[in-house]
Amino acid sequence: MVSISCSLTARRPKDTRENVIATREFSVNVVSEHIASAMNATSVECPANVDEWEVAGLKMRPSTGIKPPLVAESLINLECELYHHLDIGPPTADGVSSVPPTTTLVLGLIQRVHVNEGVLTPDGATIDPAKLQAVARMGGTAYARVSNGFELPRPVWKQMRERMEGRAGDHH
Repeated sequence: MVSISCSLTARRPKDTRENVIATREFSVNVVSEHIASAMNATSVECPANVDEWEVAGLKMRPSTGIKPPLVAESLINLECELYHHLDIGPPTADGVSSVPPTTTLVLGLIQRVHVNEGVLTPDGATIDPAKLQAVARMGGTAYARVSNGFELPRPVWKQMRERMEGRAGDHH
């Protein structure tokens, strides 16, 4: 499962939101640093008849199981089917929002994943963050580089409980 969000403005909803709801299909295309400027260009608020792909200089390639295309320059693409969408507004003190929603949360079931082999680790088992050079949106106009990864082994309750009991014994 994957989630994305689409801004809702008073002027008109984003094309992405409208297309996802109408077709019940969408693609998620991971943004690497080499296409960050083009990705940003697709956010321009242009007339509905203007193709943001053309404005950004991005190329489409056909998907294999859904109708919406994939971004050819993206190193990882997800083909998704709409699971649920929810319009969300800002919270209010009483928990009831009379303010119009500002965002649509979209949940999608991932049907197919396309990964450029150049971003895989030597054994081909996982994605190498240094090769992918993914970009993460932090909010507003701020972005972050995701260039190195790390692993955290999953905790085991028995070991955690023993550590907690050991610490409790240290305080007596």
